[in-house]
Amino acid sequence: MNPNQYKIFMKEQKGVSQKLSEEWIFPLSGQRKTLKYVLKGMEAFKLAQEDIPLRIRLLENPKYISSKLFGGAVDLFTHDCVHVLLGRGLLLKDEAFVIGYTMGSTKNMKRWRRNLFMFFSKYLYPSGYRFGEEERFIFNMGVKAGGQCRTDLSKVDFNDYVNHTPTGARRLLGVDKALLNQCYELEKSFFPDSPESQRLL
Repeated sequence: MNPNQYKIFMKEQKGVSQKLSEEWIFPLSGQRKTLKYVLKGMEAFKLAQEDIPLRIRLLENPKYISSKLFGGAVDLFTHDCVHVLLGRGLLLKDEAFVIGYTMGSTKNMKRWRRNLFMFFSKYLYPSGYRFGEEERFIFNMGVKAGGQCRTDLSKVDFNDYVNHTPTGARRLLGVDKALLNQCYELEKSFFPDSPESQRLL
């Protein structure tokens, strides 16, 4: 394979990974697979930490002191685990809910923090990652729902839960599946043209 063929091959592989990530979801109704099994299914397309733009890492990665401004910052492994627990895929509205829920679970997301995060995510995040008004609504719904969770998910070591099913882990951590279903019913009715909202239930 010459250098030009290699470039074409890598571009094609990136396109395949992108498509797989856009289609991936493990719904709330998934019962029997362990968290470890579900996470393994993401390995073909999941991002490495260095693939995340710096502007996002500064606010969402616990290694950066700037992330302390909001709370709820987690590493990618924890973030992926929360995606599975909440039954969300990897599209933009999914990200908005997962980030909001994780931040909300800290019980420290005052209105000014929510508004400041939305300002950053709307105006400073790179194209493709920016939250619009629909994502703002879903983020805030995630914050409210996460506030009902009895566990601060940003403090959880999910290595202790990888052999549990998502249902079992939700029960142990106090993630209310019935409340999630209510949120997703509402989101589905509000955003009929959104693929990520329509596939939730």
